[in-house]
Amino acid sequence: AGILLGLGILFSMATSPVATARIRIDEAFYFAARQAAYALLGVVVMLAAASLDPRHLRRAATVIFALTLPLCVLASIFGPEVKGAQRWFDFGFFSFQPSEVLKPAIVVVWAWMLSESMKQKRFPGHAIAIGLYVLTAAALLSQPDIGQTALLALVLGPMLLLSGLALRWLLGGAVAAAGAGFAIYNVFPHARERVEAFLHPETAYQVGRALDAIASGGVFGRGPGEGVIKRWLPDAHADFVFAVAAEEFGLLASLGVVALFGALAFRGLSRASRLNDPFEQLAAAGLITLLVAQACIHVAVNLSLIPAKGMTLPFISFGGSSMVGSAM
Repeated sequence: AGILLGLGILFSMATSPVATARIRIDEAFYFAARQAAYALLGVVVMLAAASLDPRHLRRAATVIFALTLPLCVLASIFGPEVKGAQRWFDFGFFSFQPSEVLKPAIVVVWAWMLSESMKQKRFPGHAIAIGLYVLTAAALLSQPDIGQTALLALVLGPMLLLSGLALRWLLGGAVAAAGAGFAIYNVFPHARERVEAFLHPETAYQVGRALDAIASGGVFGRGPGEGVIKRWLPDAHADFVFAVAAEEFGLLASLGVVALFGALAFRGLSRASRLNDPFEQLAAAGLITLLVAQACIHVAVNLSLIPAKGMTLPFISFGGSSMVGSAM
């Protein structure tokens, strides 16, 4: 995680001049300086979260979830509209995206409910966890934020499986998810546009530039600050930071980033398997799955393997809310 934080600052130095020029900020490394501050905040959040014992962790997660869920709904009503979505609160000097902090909190709450159902057979932990997901999905889709909704489903599924839910119920959930995806495709115009752009990549400007940047980097990259395609790549410092890194630092650096997240997954899941308490096992496995699945989605979008999602790369993409959520 420390290496990823460092890479986030390094990559933000590569993307900051282009991003600041696009929004007419005189200070070329404005975003890089902010990213360094966010990284420091992330370390503080990591240490604070790591200091909690399981009992206090459950309480903190419940409080955070109870606060951020209605904030997600309020953001969809009162938040500024950015690219057809209302997910943030803009306070001038900084913006706050409640869903980024909600994600780790709800995973811990899920782990709590599911672990209680493992200890007490009559406790409706599975029903509560699924109900909380439905409420959260409704709040996120009101923004709309389809990517985060799908990400949480990808996390809840394995947690339900680990907690002993019968496979037939998971298969039923997969069928329901497919139906929900079809409905989202028909209800949300921007979702339909992104799927169509994925099926016809010649019409997808952002993904096309991202692929050009990755191809331009070759094996060893063009060199720090020497990338050129990032000038025409919107959100180069956030949603497409992996493509910018690939252009400037090459295939080897790209594989290094993937390997770091792979190592994080291996270490996290190995640790989870050695824990004895069901809550600790489920929380650790769920949180690592959340972090790594989000990274996989970001990289897959940059490689045009899935439709564009607007998902940040944990610890590396620019954004204070994303940094705090990842650090938690």
